[in-house]
Amino acid sequence: MNTTVQAYAQQLEAINYKSLWLGANVMDKIEGISNHTAFTRPIPELHSVAEIIGHLIALNIDVINKIKGYLSLQQVYQPDHWRSNQELKTIGWKQLKEDYEKSILSLIILLKDKDDSFLEKTYTEDNHKSRYPFEYALEGIIHHILYHLGQIGIIIKLLIRK
Repeated sequence: MNTTVQAYAQQLEAINYKSLWLGANVMDKIEGISNHTAFTRPIPELHSVAEIIGHLIALNIDVINKIKGYLSLQQVYQPDHWRSNQELKTIGWKQLKEDYEKSILSLIILLKDKDDSFLEKTYTEDNHKSRYPFEYALEGIIHHILYHLGQIGIIIKLLIRK
């Protein structure tokens, strides 16, 4: 049976592509953002939309690697820190959006082949001391994306006011 794992995949798909009762999905929210706006911090204490998207890419890749059984891999987007706007500008806003979409679609596709027993399997965190069930990672990534979707909305509103 794979009803629960498929529910997680459907939530990821909805948050990123479908109509949500809470407002715009991630792809709709970031689609119309200009290059300039993407890299602008409304105030120094807040991240830019590009920084948040870079962070979400890193987290998506981290979960994908855990599902595939990989441990610490050097990657362009590292989940243990936030990359600066300067670093992300070298990638470009268009590429960041594409990389985000690729990471989300890869995660959804990976989940399509899993059954519910997968959720009870565990992965090891990088410190090699902690083990968590994959259900914990999937719930976490969904919550994390929603959290940052709200931040993106606030950042956009603050930038429009300027």
